[in-house]
Amino acid sequence: MKHSTLPLALSTLLALAVSAQDLRSPAASDPGAALQAAPTRMLRLATGDVLWGTIDGHDPDGIRFLRIDTGGLLVLPWSVLDPGEAGELRLRFGYVETQSEELMIDAEKLALFDGSEFVGVIVNRDETHVWLKNAEGTIPIPKTSLLGTSTLVRVPARDVYSKDELYQQKAFELQDRLILAGARGAAAHDEMAQYCEVLFDYVHALEHYKHASNLDATWETARIAAALERTEEKAAHQEQVDMLAQIDLWRARKRYDLAMEGLAIFPERYPDSPLFEDLNKLRNRVAKYQERDLREEVVRVVHSLASRVARDAAREKNSYESVMAYLDEQMGEDVMKRAQESVQRLAPGIGADEVKRLWTERSGGRLRSASFGLGTWLLGEGRALATYEKEKDGKQEDEEPERGSQGEARKQLEERIARYLRNQELTRKAKSGNSEEGDPVEFWNQWDHAGRYQWILAYFVEFSGLFKIERVSFSNCRECGGTGARDIVYSGSAIAGQASQNVLVPCPTCHTIGRVRRVKYR
Repeated sequence: MKHSTLPLALSTLLALAVSAQDLRSPAASDPGAALQAAPTRMLRLATGDVLWGTIDGHDPDGIRFLRIDTGGLLVLPWSVLDPGEAGELRLRFGYVETQSEELMIDAEKLALFDGSEFVGVIVNRDETHVWLKNAEGTIPIPKTSLLGTSTLVRVPARDVYSKDELYQQKAFELQDRLILAGARGAAAHDEMAQYCEVLFDYVHALEHYKHASNLDATWETARIAAALERTEEKAAHQEQVDMLAQIDLWRARKRYDLAMEGLAIFPERYPDSPLFEDLNKLRNRVAKYQERDLREEVVRVVHSLASRVARDAAREKNSYESVMAYLDEQMGEDVMKRAQESVQRLAPGIGADEVKRLWTERSGGRLRSASFGLGTWLLGEGRALATYEKEKDGKQEDEEPERGSQGEARKQLEERIARYLRNQELTRKAKSGNSEEGDPVEFWNQWDHAGRYQWILAYFVEFSGLFKIERVSFSNCRECGGTGARDIVYSGSAIAGQASQNVLVPCPTCHTIGRVRRVKYR
């Protein structure tokens, strides 16, 4: 028997399936016989198109589908099917480890003015309240406290419904088919049993697998036999299964503190459990997902805290000198310390060095921006106008000293001394009346909070050494157009005998720098 494999280009999938000459199997010569072997069904494709026919066979790579319109046999990889359809069929045919899957449903997220959020299913509305159901019950939420409309999200089903409620919903959905006899009834009970396994309800799963076997002894014989053996063992230890399921739910919800605690308690509570193989698989799965989520969370938290700490410093530090001292000596430590505290839920007991390692090993990520704004001149002409190149003359920049080495400590000390001397020079020039430099203290005191916040963030990003600078860009000063000076026209005085003239004066906004500096970073 020949088979044809559809191309993976989803946009042309249906057209190819219809226009190409279908290769026919012996069964295709007798459509009536073929349709008696399996029920006719609609198959959804990833393109949104559908095919009608029967599933002739399956393997770990996909299914063989017998089309009802042409009688042609198609070999369809899982990737060309609708994701929901593929997931359902893979679970049905035993190609998915059900213990690692969590049933997800559509729900609504409601944001409140106080910053809190509720996720669940809206079951009722009246003139004053919205009634939201979640795992804790049905909650009335005043409409006056809502911040905008609800948002559709995907959440674990057990965040909204209990295991019994989900079972009853599925049983109601299949009620007409569950009472059928023969192969059709067996298929319905088989589907119900697999759904129960997703819920980790092995008592009900065993019950429905038995019904399927009794209704049609030839229905998926090998798989049903394996399922009966598997669910019978787990149904006998349902309490232990429920604990493993709860640990896996904590893993899926990123509550690794609770998941790790549960993994430690299980062998103490059930020392003779026959499910230690499942426990070890779950332990490995928790460790894998924890590492992935921890790396993502460290990156998110450090970026978020850098912005938050910069905003706090702009509000709480009362002078330019105190801001510079904080930037040069303490801000980096505060951000990383708070990041360490923030990720404890994902990795209880994680140390500062481990957080720094994960942060340093990050790759890619969203390109972010920070600007020195009207305070660019505070950097001094050298740093304010310095360009940034990842490579110079085809050679890499000087290699960074090894973390924790004496070389790194010496480099940090040299940078602190250079910044200190630069700040002292700015202050000295301000006191001596150098109008071109300006007075940084006076400027800072008069600058608005938003400008100071952006400047602190940009300074921290570029000079702390924590971030990856991608490029530096410049825009012209809005007052002088980038020249650093303003052309003032004096009309002169006929009485005093003075002629009109143009006079260049230093730009009081950019203090002769002429540019606004902006950094792009990750």
